[in-house]
Amino acid sequence: MRTLRLLRHAKSDWSQAMEDHDRPLNRRGVRARQLIAEHIGGWPVGLVISSDAKRALDTAEPVVEALGCPLRVEPRVYGADAAGLLELVRGLPADVRDVMVVGHNPSLEELIELLCRTTARLRTAALATLRLDIDAWIEATPGCGTLVDLVTAADLR
Repeated sequence: MRTLRLLRHAKSDWSQAMEDHDRPLNRRGVRARQLIAEHIGGWPVGLVISSDAKRALDTAEPVVEALGCPLRVEPRVYGADAAGLLELVRGLPADVRDVMVVGHNPSLEELIELLCRTTARLRTAALATLRLDIDAWIEATPGCGTLVDLVTAADLR
């Protein structure tokens, strides 16, 4: 059994004209990422993989601190589709059983549908927990997972 946690970045700031990749979090996003970080503190996550987009990295920062685990910045997450994310999952380190990916929609929702054969709406700062019925990440295939939890920052207020 492996655990995959999918965290959509917190709410970003659209108040200034800038490249999508460079948008920071807005005030609501900053508060939401902290709520999520407080919620997951002490969980047995062994690795966080984040998109290299500023809003994803800003979301991941307090999460990694709360978990006390390494962060791997992965540029492929930013523009990946579900198949690309599945490829990333299949290449995760064998010695890490619980991984969190901080990324974007629609690819995170599509990955849940691919792995779990169910739909889930990931609002900003939503965290989905998937249990994968596999012994090694390389065995991840469509339908191998179950969505066991979905929480949003609004749920934690």
